[in-house]
Amino acid sequence: MKKKTLLKTLGLATVAMLVAGCDFSFGVETSSREIINTGDYVKTGSINSVADLNAARGKKSFVPKGKKNILVLPITIKGYERNATETTKENIEKTFFGDANVTGWNSVSSFYYKSSYGQLELSGKVADWYECGYTVDEIVALGNEDEAVGTRKILNAAVEAYKTANNTDCSEFDNDGDGYIDGVWMVYSAPNYTNDTKLSKSTYWAYTYWDGAVPNVESPIANAFSWGSYDFMYEGYGIFKLDAHTYIHETGHMIGAEDYYDYNNQVCPMGCIDMMDYNIIDHNAFTKFEMGWVKPYVVVESGNLTIRPSQSTGDCVLIPTQKGWNGSVFDEYILLEFYSPTGLNLKDSTTRYMGYPLGFSEYGVRIYHVDARLAAIDKDGKASYTETISMDSDHYTDLAHSNTPKYLDKETNVEYPSRNLINDDYRLIQEMDCTSKRNFGEKNTNNIANNGTLFQTGDVFSFEAYSGSFANSKAMNNGSEFDWYVSFDKMSSTGIELTFSHEALEVTPNE
Repeated sequence: MKKKTLLKTLGLATVAMLVAGCDFSFGVETSSREIINTGDYVKTGSINSVADLNAARGKKSFVPKGKKNILVLPITIKGYERNATETTKENIEKTFFGDANVTGWNSVSSFYYKSSYGQLELSGKVADWYECGYTVDEIVALGNEDEAVGTRKILNAAVEAYKTANNTDCSEFDNDGDGYIDGVWMVYSAPNYTNDTKLSKSTYWAYTYWDGAVPNVESPIANAFSWGSYDFMYEGYGIFKLDAHTYIHETGHMIGAEDYYDYNNQVCPMGCIDMMDYNIIDHNAFTKFEMGWVKPYVVVESGNLTIRPSQSTGDCVLIPTQKGWNGSVFDEYILLEFYSPTGLNLKDSTTRYMGYPLGFSEYGVRIYHVDARLAAIDKDGKASYTETISMDSDHYTDLAHSNTPKYLDKETNVEYPSRNLINDDYRLIQEMDCTSKRNFGEKNTNNIANNGTLFQTGDVFSFEAYSGSFANSKAMNNGSEFDWYVSFDKMSSTGIELTFSHEALEVTPNE
């Protein structure tokens, strides 16, 4: 384990501002922000973003920045040829790469351009329909009930057919020249299982996997791939126009984001309101942090700070524990962002998607307890915390925690290994609830967040006041104290004033 390097502070700095390097972000004059100095992260080891971690654990896909080309393969399944039409193909193209106004909300491409503050430009090719030659049952049998095995076989055959039909080696989809097509989407012509209950629940849904094959620089092959039904386009807002919510969520996995809901459906640590939770609104600040789209302000001393709406600017604030911060997204800390019911948040906060909860309809601060520490796992499966990425015959590195503890499949009664490698009570990311002070990470809790969850003018956050929202009621997960008080002062649609102190605070009400 490498020694931690402390973040430098200069002169009278109260907060270190870390610049996102994006035209959308951090353009406000600093006069309203007390004394601000700029800087950059001090990185520990080779850790930088989720792309680095995924590369080390075999989940190689594109770094979510710049212009990226993905391949979309419409898959015809025997018995469902009637859905494999030219019109459906055109709708797939609009859903993935069209302007937002041709959809009921956003296309996959327009969503990620906005969510990344213009840093990720997704484009690509929608191929002609590929006749896989299998029925829905035969695809299930291919994998012997393991959906990933069956769909991998279709994936590789479809990619080879595309190369032959288009006289290409697919290098146009290998943006970094590593021998892998950066991302492949297979959109199949059968419905998803919720629209045809005779279909296999595990196979006829939407999911993302990595093939794990040996790369081929001369003729790039598929690795990261997503699988989803054509009929997701026609659900949600797709009743009126095309809908991309499900494809946006799965593309989030393709670029490295985890699910934030509990696979056991017992808890919902994010209060159900997030793109990687219930498929609604924008990605949260932590997801954007691990993608490298934002760099938060880091609190190092008592002081004041005004932050703007995160959806449009990328503003967010990281508060370290007493153990300090290792300069990486992969650590334990408190993360704040100023939520606004605007932009990518607007429609899902005013119009219910698929009967799911509405997003927040008010302005306010969302506070997350993040425990994104890494674990080194040995060949016997024993895990221990680490701050370096390694992958060899004896060890590999993964996230130590997830929002799902041990997963029990209620249909088969099979218990899968825990996705929390060290402690089942710890969550990767959990929302703090302002008014009710609910612990969204506990079972048998009303898991759905509402406007009362947001921190607004007059509220104060401290560990002591919200200790019941933490797995360890007396300390952070890493054993250290969190001794900061945060008050939420004047708030408007353009920003909110925050005060950070080690002493109890009084708030300044709106005038």
